[in-house]
Amino acid sequence: MSQAANIPHDWPEIEAQVRDAIIAMASILQNFGPQDNGATVNAFLGQPVEIASREWMNPEEIESIDITRHALHGHARAAWCYAYQVDGWESFTPEHWHEIGCGLLSGGYALNDSEGEPTGLNLWNDLPLRRVFETAFARWNWTEHDSDLTVRQLSLLSNMAEATVRSSLSKEGFRLDPPNTADKDRSSYTLSANDALQWLSRRRGFIANATGSAPDRIRIAIRDTLADLSIPFPTAVKRITELAGLSSMTGSVIDPEWYAGLIEGRAVAPDVDALVILADALDVPRADFAARGVRHLLELKSD
Repeated sequence: MSQAANIPHDWPEIEAQVRDAIIAMASILQNFGPQDNGATVNAFLGQPVEIASREWMNPEEIESIDITRHALHGHARAAWCYAYQVDGWESFTPEHWHEIGCGLLSGGYALNDSEGEPTGLNLWNDLPLRRVFETAFARWNWTEHDSDLTVRQLSLLSNMAEATVRSSLSKEGFRLDPPNTADKDRSSYTLSANDALQWLSRRRGFIANATGSAPDRIRIAIRDTLADLSIPFPTAVKRITELAGLSSMTGSVIDPEWYAGLIEGRAVAPDVDALVILADALDVPRADFAARGVRHLLELKSD
């Protein structure tokens, strides 16, 4: 499946919601702003209007508004490119990240028009424009700051429903941590940045970063996974070999049947040589990896 096929909201849809949000802001200025015979609203929209409202403006008036004059349009375009890693993704900057997080996602622009009709930025309607901003914000935090991801953010990045995300995480043995707030909303539970890298990389709807994951980040994720003794050894091996691109063992000197048994949790022979070869392929300490593997396999045989 191509990356383009995984983009849930195309640009014309987002641009249309940007236009609606601009008109909504104009309606607020007209009804609650300066009483200056429309000068403020006309300057804001770049043209004279009698009533700033989608309901009262004709289609020609609406389409003739030059929305590219507005910073909102620039932020939306940069966020859309970055969220879905299309050409132009590299134009997303820390300034975009700041303005989106501190302003646009925090009620800093019209959430409704003067009549209470929601815009694409509304917090409670989950419309495409807000989803794009949230997706870009989540991807930046995860990529640039190694931040953990909430269930909501995992849902946006994987293009999956939140209930499906929780079910998948539970089935695959990933642990979610509750938020450090009094509000224990299930959408706010978090998955560590390293676990998110592993889980998202296996999702068909996930659009990977255009530059790919940095080798150092993958190496850290592999070693952190091995260090987490709460993860069963077979599960840990399966996850880290997938991260390293070695899951099939094609062309390896390791017996594929032995490897299949290992990751399936069967009591295969405690083959130290195979474990050492696997450790070298994964660039992890031989002694630690082999010792944990032998211990796990001997415990299986003693059961």
